[in-house]
Amino acid sequence: MRKILILFCLFIGLNMNEVSAYNIICPSETINIQEEETFFNKISGLNFASKQIAQAIIQKEINDELDSKIVAELEIFSIKQLKKGEFKSLSLKSDNLKYRALSLTDFYAQSICPFNKVVYTNKRIYFQHDIPFKYKAKITNTDIQNIIQSKEFQNELKRSSIKINGVKVFEFKQPIVEIKNNKLFFQIPVKTMFGSVKIKFYTDIEVQNDKIVLKNITFSSKSNIISDSMLEPVLTTINPISYETKSLNGKFCNIHITEAKISDNIIYINGIFIINKNYGK
Repeated sequence: MRKILILFCLFIGLNMNEVSAYNIICPSETINIQEEETFFNKISGLNFASKQIAQAIIQKEINDELDSKIVAELEIFSIKQLKKGEFKSLSLKSDNLKYRALSLTDFYAQSICPFNKVVYTNKRIYFQHDIPFKYKAKITNTDIQNIIQSKEFQNELKRSSIKINGVKVFEFKQPIVEIKNNKLFFQIPVKTMFGSVKIKFYTDIEVQNDKIVLKNITFSSKSNIISDSMLEPVLTTINPISYETKSLNGKFCNIHITEAKISDNIIYINGIFIINKNYGK
């Protein structure tokens, strides 16, 4: 069963060493990157103006790729190095980040490496090396509804029916999913050959293999007409906060989820978001 995704990425290491879990390597130029800004640039405002222009260009490139609204902020070494595309760090933030079936609130990402470089050519920004970010975000009940209403989730829901000998015996309709009492509450309408029924349950969450999965499921009714072995793969499919990262990963970025927890009826997530190299060998 094909699944979708949800999220963007976190990490804690620095340096030039490869981090084996996510194959992160910081550029070797890190060591020689201390150039003093000139006094003229400091007092003339050229530093600030140049940074604003570069931020706007990078921001547009990322927003065009993700079809979303993200604000970018640069920390630079000097104008001289900025002209070469070299900068200290990049942060990304969005009050509400939406992309395909993804919906996140208060998204914030901060680059990990102490040196980064981009290439500006033909009025476009290209990334000369991978740029890894720590990120954090929230998933609210509004985000969950955005995911459920997305085209990707709706298509996945249509494929989740259960057939036996080619005959459709269970058809899962659009679920009600919300965060209540610091747990996820599901109400799943099921159409069967013999009528309709609603499966209701509460569940905790945890991260496994870069995705958010359900654990400690407690059914609200004993009238569960579907066996656990049949229900488990279906719940994976129609869980709006549990998608395989590979469905959003691609040429532009890769995403990893490292932590997810529910507090104050909000899901807090952390992970690693990597903008992939797309320039040079």
